[in-house]
Amino acid sequence: MKKNTKATFEERLERLEEIVVLLDRGDAPLEELLALYEEGIVLSKECSDFLRQAEQKVTTLQATQPQALPL
Repeated sequence: MKKNTKATFEERLERLEEIVVLLDRGDAPLEELLALYEEGIVLSKECSDFLRQAEQKVTTLQATQPQALPL
């Protein structure tokens, strides 16, 4: 998967999991393993950035919303 800004978080995570399996097998040529590793690093950063942004959004929403009354 090339860097695709339209890919969802779930698609990126799924591809990252595929890469981990391929790297664990270790039966690909070294050049391919390096390319997979590089792609995995990019995907890992993208997923991490997405989660960080989601966490910030939730924190902001919690801070700006009035506390819910207990039922």
